[in-house]
Amino acid sequence: MFDGTDLNLVYGDMNQDMLSPPQMQSNKPVKQAQIPPDTNYNVPDDVYQQQEPKVIYKQEPSFWEKLGNNKNEVYKLFLFALVILLAIAIDKFIFFYFKSYLDDTILNSTNEFLFRLSYPLSILIVLWILKTL
Repeated sequence: MFDGTDLNLVYGDMNQDMLSPPQMQSNKPVKQAQIPPDTNYNVPDDVYQQQEPKVIYKQEPSFWEKLGNNKNEVYKLFLFALVILLAIAIDKFIFFYFKSYLDDTILNSTNEFLFRLSYPLSILIVLWILKTL
C-alpha cells in the first residue's frame, strides 16, 4: 500500500524507542551565565508618597466665544448665503422675462419645449465652464 521509502530508515524503529528509557547524550558541564552584581538603588521617598489625582474641569466655550474664534468661517458662511440669494434673484429675473416672452410669442410645442429646456442647460454649461477654470 505504501510505495515510498520505509520510515524506519528515516526515524528509526519507533516501537523500540518507546520501550527503552531516554539516554543522556553527553555529561558536559553546563556553563552558567554570569549575573552582574546587585547595585544599590535608592528610590526617592517622593515617589512612594500618595498623590491625589488633580481633577481639571474644562468649561465649554459659549456660543459667542465660538463665534468670535471662527470669524473667518462665519464670513465664508455669510458670503455663501449671499451667493445663494443672488442665484435665486437671478433665477426670478430670468424666469419673469422667459414667461413674458412665451406669453407674447406664439410657438409650437416643440419650440416652446426647447426654449424652456435652454434655461437649465445654459446654467449647466456655465457651471461646467466655471468648474474647468
